[in-house]
Amino acid sequence: MYQALYRQWRPQAFAELVGQEHVARTLQNALEQERLAHAYLFCGPRGTGKTSVAKILARAINCEAGPAREPCNLCAACLGIQAGRVIDVLEIDAASNRGIDDIRELREKVRYAPVEVRYKVAIIDEVHMLSQEAFNALLKTLEDPPSRVLFVLATTEPHKLPATIVSRCQRLDFHLIGIAVIAERLRSVVQSAGRTISEDAVYLIAEEANGGLRDALSLLEQVLAYCPGEVTQEDVLAVLGAVGRDVFHVLTEALLRRDLSAALFLLDDVTAGGKDLHHFTQQAVRYYRDLMVVLACGKEAERLGIGPDWLQPLIKQAESLGMGTIGGILAELHGLLAEVRWATRPRLLWELTIFRLFMSGGGITQLVPEPAAMTTQSSSLGKSRPEQLAAAPEEVQTLPALTRMWPRVMELLKKESIKTHALLLSGDVGFRDSNTLEVRYEAQIHCEMMDSPENKKPLQAVLKEVLGMELAICCVKVANGTGSLTVENDLAEMFSSAVEIFDGQVID
Repeated sequence: MYQALYRQWRPQAFAELVGQEHVARTLQNALEQERLAHAYLFCGPRGTGKTSVAKILARAINCEAGPAREPCNLCAACLGIQAGRVIDVLEIDAASNRGIDDIRELREKVRYAPVEVRYKVAIIDEVHMLSQEAFNALLKTLEDPPSRVLFVLATTEPHKLPATIVSRCQRLDFHLIGIAVIAERLRSVVQSAGRTISEDAVYLIAEEANGGLRDALSLLEQVLAYCPGEVTQEDVLAVLGAVGRDVFHVLTEALLRRDLSAALFLLDDVTAGGKDLHHFTQQAVRYYRDLMVVLACGKEAERLGIGPDWLQPLIKQAESLGMGTIGGILAELHGLLAEVRWATRPRLLWELTIFRLFMSGGGITQLVPEPAAMTTQSSSLGKSRPEQLAAAPEEVQTLPALTRMWPRVMELLKKESIKTHALLLSGDVGFRDSNTLEVRYEAQIHCEMMDSPENKKPLQAVLKEVLGMELAICCVKVANGTGSLTVENDLAEMFSSAVEIFDGQVID
């Protein structure tokens, strides 16, 4: 009968473990020095090898050639444990055997000496599912275990275990497996199957596995069944019901061009294709995380799970955005991710997020101002965004720096002084020169409030922390209707675009 890939490729020795070298080394040294603990607690995410290691340990401790650093997998004991025929190796699923009677039965079994092999081994999977009464029944046995009995408890949620249980076990934490490591194993599996797969497809499967090799192998098996020939990225996307990176690349370009209609039409294409918007949001978070990583690490970002084919396009786009803007987008998407899973109208949430990216402090800005001096340049994002009033050529670098970091400035200012933050939102912000930030208000009282040390000092402190330079704050009163004409025009243009796209009608 056919075996699933994750069962075919289940490690049979410590040397075959993937991404858990610290666990293998600890157990191998304990076997070699005959210093095994009476109870082990294996903690870690699903698909990282906890149950596999427990079975390898059971064979190694009972191997006829051992106890040894590795089981021989040839003797009667090893083969019997592999086949599940040895009655001295007990495997219990605590999710379905979680009551006190099940633990009492286990205690009764481990009281007697092993019959077929050297040690009795009790493997309790998903141990956090046991009831409180079952934990109480297990506690005494763990505290004073019978000789020649080894307990291995495995769990994905160690925080649910009583401290009294944890303290009586030697805890080993299994780590999430890196994308590059999973990708390497997937290549080996595909090659052994006589098939071919593109690098984009390998990295996409590895990313979707979220650090679990079993999930990666299960997804690979599904893709191999779907595609009889060479596996491409398009095949993986079709199986996942996902979109490619190019969709987010196009979306970001639309945001940079401030092309609201293009962004909304792209979202319409995604929803018309029947894509799950929760998964789409997860992909978006991953894409902008990758932009942040390549901006920070450059070409070294490949070590952090960035596929080589997309490295250069990501670097170029990340440099156009800047770290502050990427951070603002990620903050918006993080909030969206928490809401979209349970939303009855997830498309509406995405549309609102796109509007906010255009109109709020976390949106996209024109990062490189025109070289011509002495011309007014609007940030075109709404109130409290920096605007260059009259910058000389040598001063032109201050505006892009502050524009990129403005979401961070507003975020820190809100924590420092919510009053100053609210006051700044009601004004228009721009540069008088390279050392002076100008805040314009229509009301004299607002000018006086912002000019007070109580509000000036928090803003100056945050600007110095973010930009690494001190800026003077100048407050100016402007005539009604003259303070923010470019901003109002931009908002009116966006509103008109929205009405046209949604075929709406202005009621009032």
